[in-house]
Amino acid sequence: MHDKDNQALIKAILWDMDGTLIESESLHLATLVEALAHHGVQAGHEMHPLVFGKTGREVHALVRERFGLTVDFGEWSAFRARSYLNGAPKLTPRPGALEVYRAAKAAGITQAIVSNASRMLLEANLRALGIEDPSLITVSVNDVRQGKPSPEPYERAAWLLRLAPEEVVAVEDSPTGALGAIAAHMRVIGWPVDDEAAALFHAEADIVRSPDELAAKLGLSLKALR
Repeated sequence: MHDKDNQALIKAILWDMDGTLIESESLHLATLVEALAHHGVQAGHEMHPLVFGKTGREVHALVRERFGLTVDFGEWSAFRARSYLNGAPKLTPRPGALEVYRAAKAAGITQAIVSNASRMLLEANLRALGIEDPSLITVSVNDVRQGKPSPEPYERAAWLLRLAPEEVVAVEDSPTGALGAIAAHMRVIGWPVDDEAAALFHAEADIVRSPDELAAKLGLSLKALR
């Protein structure tokens, strides 16, 4: 199907949050490193590829197995959440992301957020971006039984929007999130941060490398906003 045909079917854009709309991956990594240090484990950037795109529970299970930690999930997640909330006000949008978001809003396209983060952290990100809106549909990992790459978060978002999978498009920076949207039978636009991440995406995902390419895939133009 041609891009123009796909664009005509788009009734909603389902955005991933971390790494896609907001540059928060470094803060997530910092909270992980801080939490590990709190329990006597020294770690650094080598953890990023191991936890990229995973839910908090999956990361907790990974560090328990990898480092032999015995801390329970409640204590672990509370420590990381406090650390994240302290840094969240300083977070910035991914370059060009809000331009595309605002162009879609100006075009009258419904938008929603589908995140693997907890509700608390998702709300902090929305505040940092300045896109809090009572009418905005958001799905956090607290709203589903299983996070991405399960299709459940994307299926829930479509259900809340009263739309069929073929009527929406998901925008993801991670292969994990993309797999969830593909499993939900949705069109996926992958917007990876680099070539290494791009190579990990499923073949069904359309890969873009810039905000302008992303806007074009969505049938939008950023010229009016510049």
